[in-house]
Amino acid sequence: MDKLEFVLENFNLREKFLIAIIIVLLAIFLAFKVESLFINSFFNHNIFIHDIDIKKEQSINQNLEQKLQILNQKLQQIQNKTLIYEQYLSLFQKKYDQYLKNIQTLASNNKIEIENITQTEIQKNNINRYDFFIKTYGNFNALLSFIKDLENSNFYYQINTIEMQNLKSLKLELNLEISIIHINKGI
Repeated sequence: MDKLEFVLENFNLREKFLIAIIIVLLAIFLAFKVESLFINSFFNHNIFIHDIDIKKEQSINQNLEQKLQILNQKLQQIQNKTLIYEQYLSLFQKKYDQYLKNIQTLASNNKIEIENITQTEIQKNNINRYDFFIKTYGNFNALLSFIKDLENSNFYYQINTIEMQNLKSLKLELNLEISIIHINKGI
């Protein structure tokens, strides 16, 4: 330290001032350099952590969006199936009177005589099942056409038994047992 004091004593005022300015500039330069390195390393570390978190969140969001699309597709398929089932079930929403009226209309269109219609009803939960026993008379072609019309009508009939007998000279007797189902709207 004595040597440094000796050297500094030999400098004139201008040289001492220049050395002081250089030392201050070096100190400022080192301070900014150290500060920028410290701040950059600190923030880069935090930014790196945040960047990893952001990438994880983005991948989670992408997975959730893909799952949401898959679920939306499944929901659309279920809604389409439900619509088909509702249309199918609408066949069974028709009332008992509508079925009877349809049977009578089809019989009159085919020019056959209905002698007797009897029915039984079985009710279970919200479903009513009706069994019709129909006794009609007519020629063979008219009776066959009547049966075809029953099968092809917009009403759902289940034909359980068909019996034809020739009791009268030109007219055949047709005995049908038909079942229908009516679903109450409570379902």
